Amino acid sequence: MFLPKIADEKCKQCGECIDVCPADVLAANDSKTVVANAEDCLGCESCVSVCPEEAIQVEEV
Repeated sequence: MFLPKIADEKCKQCGECIDVCPADVLAANDSKTVVANAEDCLGCESCVSVCPEEAIQVEEV
């Protein structure tokens, strides 16, 4: 299982990670990007590679 983590202090809510995620794991929630469906994460790290702020890490748990 994989778990994406978002560093709120780095995230600028550009939405790139939400758009690129093939499993719809990330979502916009009010004023921040959140991990909405962690159990669906494929561990592909597309969100990590597309994030211009380097605000996302994916950990294997």
